[in-house]
Amino acid sequence: MEKRIHWIDAAKGLGIILVIMSHAPMNPELRAFLFAFHMPLFFYLSGVVFKPSRQAPLTFVKKKARGLLLPYFIFSAITYLTWFVLFRHLPFTPGENVDPIHPFTGIFLSTPENYQLTYNPAIWFLTCLFLVELLFFFYYRLSRGKWIGLFLLTTAVLGYGSTFLQFALPWNGFVALTAVVFYGLGFLTKTFWKTYSWKIVAPIAVSFFSIMYIIQSFNERIDMRGNILGEAYLFYPAAILGMIAFLMLIQKLQHTKGLLYLGSNSIIVLLVHMPVLNLVKAMMHYGFGVNLDTANTLPWTLLFTGLTLLLTIPFIVFFNKHPWFLGKKEMNKKTKMRTPQVSFREKSYPKSI
Repeated sequence: MEKRIHWIDAAKGLGIILVIMSHAPMNPELRAFLFAFHMPLFFYLSGVVFKPSRQAPLTFVKKKARGLLLPYFIFSAITYLTWFVLFRHLPFTPGENVDPIHPFTGIFLSTPENYQLTYNPAIWFLTCLFLVELLFFFYYRLSRGKWIGLFLLTTAVLGYGSTFLQFALPWNGFVALTAVVFYGLGFLTKTFWKTYSWKIVAPIAVSFFSIMYIIQSFNERIDMRGNILGEAYLFYPAAILGMIAFLMLIQKLQHTKGLLYLGSNSIIVLLVHMPVLNLVKAMMHYGFGVNLDTANTLPWTLLFTGLTLLLTIPFIVFFNKHPWFLGKKEMNKKTKMRTPQVSFREKSYPKSI
């Protein structure tokens, strides 16, 4: 079993909380703030754990297909059925006006067009990450890591150019061109992060988040899933500043048990939180008469996020007991024991989200 690196798990843990928050009822300004950096962050973290290897390309593809595509199709089927039977009939979802065939085809195309991912909007990340992993692997395999700056600049230009097109590639292929930029940055800067005192971290994080907020205010709301980046000269600086501030803070929080738990199970939370959040919305709407159109202040957002997190815990327990749902093999008792923190010098990295 690969050892875990605490700050990466903590970053994924807090990051997945922000993902849930961004999907809960929320003030539009706060949503735009989170969308500016939270998905670039996950591609960045996936790049941090990339390990150059000499394994055969087919072996690499099979490994990534098992870890990303297998859970994608399994959970797509499960969540599509729950959407078809239950959630599409709820008044706060667009399901009643959506032809079920569109989300069904979305299982195979994994694009946001025509409500194709309305059954589980967050699941797009897995197919896109699969393409990103392959793109970076084959670049590195062919170039041996040379000209990485030129490679990332080229994909950034191509990715931004694709935002002007009126169609989407299956599995968010155009988005992968932008996402691989953050993936590559993660690979390049994996040893950069250190723990500093709060006297240094707090003012820098606050300053960077503030500058990011100002930059984002001049741009449209980012939506990587929909390949909506706004202006590139605003999108990239805002995303990078937000990630720097976030990752400086996470170095001080890397031993927080709750974040480590969520981070080590972030793929499960990603896969199930949207249906669970819809369940929470239904409970609040029908059980307590909450008007979801106006329940978008920060206290409401935190309440919806907290309830969703609590209800994902049984799923985490279940899927850890049955890891084949996630493309993993059964582990014996010894490998299930918690492993110690390691440094980058030990060349051991956890699996990407």
